[in-house]
Amino acid sequence: MSNTSDKRKNDGRIQVDVPRRPDGMVGVRATLRNMGIDNGLIGYNEANKTVTLGGREFMKPQYINEQAGISYSMPADIQRSVVKFYSNTDNPVVRVSDAYSGYAGQYGLSADALGYSNGIVTVGGRPIDTLYIDDEGKAWAFQDDVEAAVEEYARSLGVQRPGDILKQYNDQYLPQIRDLSQSIMDRKDFSYDPESDPVYKAYREQYLLNGSRAARDTMADYAALTGGYANSAAVTAAALTQQYYMSQLSAMIPQLAADAYHRYSDDLDRDAEMLDSMTEIYDTVYGNAYSANNKAVSAANSSLASNIARDDRAYERAWDELLKNQQYEWTERKNDQDYNWTDVLNGQKSRSNMLDIENSAAENLMQSIYAGYYESMLRAQLEGDRLNNRLTQERINQLILQNMLGL
Repeated sequence: MSNTSDKRKNDGRIQVDVPRRPDGMVGVRATLRNMGIDNGLIGYNEANKTVTLGGREFMKPQYINEQAGISYSMPADIQRSVVKFYSNTDNPVVRVSDAYSGYAGQYGLSADALGYSNGIVTVGGRPIDTLYIDDEGKAWAFQDDVEAAVEEYARSLGVQRPGDILKQYNDQYLPQIRDLSQSIMDRKDFSYDPESDPVYKAYREQYLLNGSRAARDTMADYAALTGGYANSAAVTAAALTQQYYMSQLSAMIPQLAADAYHRYSDDLDRDAEMLDSMTEIYDTVYGNAYSANNKAVSAANSSLASNIARDDRAYERAWDELLKNQQYEWTERKNDQDYNWTDVLNGQKSRSNMLDIENSAAENLMQSIYAGYYESMLRAQLEGDRLNNRLTQERINQLILQNMLGL
C-alpha cells in the first residue's frame, strides 16, 4: 500500500474511550485513533485553534475544552474531514461499496462477495480494515485496503482481470506474430538477376567449359583437314560452336527465372502458413485461458449466491421464531444487518460487456495483421503474373535469335 502504513495500524487496533458531549459532539483525537490514525500524527495548532495530522491542518473543532485539553466535533464532520484530508493523496479514503464495485467489476466478481455484519466489512469472508461506518450504514476505508482485499480474494479464487489475460498472451505471442507479419509485408517484389543467381552461375561455368572444349575440338578437326594448319574457316567454325553453347545458356534464363520465382513464392507461402498457425495457436490458448477464467468466476459467483440464499433462509427462520416470541426489540438489529447493495450493483453493470470488448480488441489486432500480409500475398501474385509475361517474351526472343542463327 502506498501511504497507509505510516498513518495507521493495519491490524490489532486498540479501541479507546471516546469523550462525548450531550449535544452529540465527540472527542476528535479519540475518534481518529479508533479509525486507526496513529496517535503520533495527531496534533493541535494553538495559534489557529486547529487539529493537525502529520503537521498539516486537518480541521477546526466546533468546541474546545481548554481545561481537559479535548477538541470536540460532530462525528459526521470528523468523517468528512478525514475524506477531504486524504482526497488529494495517492491513497484517498473511499466508500467501500463504490471502490469494491470498481475493483471487483474488473474481475467479474459479484456483489455477494462483499459482506457486512456487526460493524465488520468483509470481502470473500476476509475483513477489510475500515475507518468508520457513516450514518447511512456505509463503510469507508483507504482505497489501497479495498483494492488489496479484492486482489487477495481474486488470487484465492485463481481468477484474473480479462485485460490482464489479454496482455499476458499478447506479450507471449504477438511479438513473433508481428515480426513474421512485418517480414511478409516488407518483402521486396520479385526480380531476377542471373548474375546473382548461384544456379545460373553454375550453369554458366559448365556451358563455358563445354563451349571452350567444343571450340578446341572443332579447330582441331579443321586443322586435320588442312595438314595441321589453322585457317579462317576453322576459326569461324570454332566461334560458331562457342556461340551455340552461349545461346543455349541464354535459353536457360527464362526457366531459371521461373525456378527462382517458385522458390520466392514457396518461401512466401511457408511464411503465410506459419503466420496462420501462430495466430491459430494464439486464438486457441487465449480463448481457453479466457474461458477457464470466466468459468472460475462464474463458479465463485454461483457459490456465493448459493451461500447468501442459504444464510438468508436461515436468518428468516430465526427472525420468524423471534417474532413468535414477541422479541420486537430485534427490529433495530435487523435493520442494522440490512446492507444497501444498490451502489455495488450499479457499479458492476458494465462488466457484462467486458468479454466482448476484450475479444474485439484481439480480433481487431488480428485483422490488422492479416490485412497486411494478405496485401503482400496479392502483390506477390501480381508480380508472378508480370514475371510469366516477361518469361514468355524472353522465350519468344530466344526463338527469334535461334532462327536468325539457323539453329
